[in-house]
Amino acid sequence: MQVPDLWLVRRAKNGDTAAFGALLTRHSRRVYNLLLRLTGSPALAEDLTQETFLTAYQRLADWRGTGALSTWLCGIAVKHHLAARRKSHFTETLDAHEELAADLTSDPLARYTQHEAKQALNTAISALPLPYREVFVLVRVQELRYREVAELLEIPLGTVQSRLAQATVLLQHALSPSIDGLPQKGTKRHVL
Repeated sequence: MQVPDLWLVRRAKNGDTAAFGALLTRHSRRVYNLLLRLTGSPALAEDLTQETFLTAYQRLADWRGTGALSTWLCGIAVKHHLAARRKSHFTETLDAHEELAADLTSDPLARYTQHEAKQALNTAISALPLPYREVFVLVRVQELRYREVAELLEIPLGTVQSRLAQATVLLQHALSPSIDGLPQKGTKRHVL
């Protein structure tokens, strides 16, 4: 049975570094993956993950325990991302995106088609303007609520909704040629 976050936070507040280490182990992957999707840079995501947990350690008293600790940590991570974005402009590469779905089939053609679709989706997400990409990743990939995203990004709820809608339209537009070019189920792909 896993020890609840609240118990570990209470222990960490009292100086138990092992308890904070357990929190770090439990949540660092999610924070890193979020930052990797937002920045596109593994090195920058790693740096921002470290900054996130340093800030979290310094501000443990600020967490009230009313929401999920992971949401609070993601909020700190997003704020560090926004600060880094203001300081410098970084580019995103296709390789920075973790694959969005597991490879669930043993059929080579289906695996190939699925891989092509994932690559097309990752490329399309990378090409989204940053404000739309941030909202899309936080809502659709990290599965945060609209209100949480609005608070994290310090934007109105309506802006979250409109950016998500616009991101969806841009992704559909970007992916429509890719989707049209993929073989449909039950059809054969001709190799020259």
